[in-house]
Amino acid sequence: MFSFSEQWALAGKAVVEAQWISAQAYAQAAFDSGASVLDLQLDAARTALAAATVAGNQLLSAKDPQALLQLSRTQSQLAMERIGAYGRQAKDVAQETQEKFATVTKGEFAASRQKMDELLQVVKQTPVPLIIPFNNFLKTPFGAADEGYDKNKHTRPASRT
Repeated sequence: MFSFSEQWALAGKAVVEAQWISAQAYAQAAFDSGASVLDLQLDAARTALAAATVAGNQLLSAKDPQALLQLSRTQSQLAMERIGAYGRQAKDVAQETQEKFATVTKGEFAASRQKMDELLQVVKQTPVPLIIPFNNFLKTPFGAADEGYDKNKHTRPASRT
């Protein structure tokens, strides 16, 4: 059986490792989401460049003002459709990102709960003579702060309104 200090050290190490794993999971989700956004932007840029080239060639080949006006309307409609498609794709990327972070968060809450349960088991198994000094140690700084606050709160004269 481990000693009290070894158990606390192992529990602390487990908490730090869990935090490291959590940070890595969030970083991976952020990286994946960033890659999706970058792919979307590159695809949109390629599409816009290709559409601009086609539109330019068509507009230059127009024979009369009526054809030029018709090509202009057609290209405007196509541009609006591309904008709508980009918006839908951006919405999908945002939803995927939200789902990734929600999944990571659920997993991290479950892992945190498990680590907390393990820590409570360590505390429950700790002999009472070791817990009392540790508890008194924790009470000392926090108790003094609470005592000072209470003392200050009760000694101040009430403000007049």
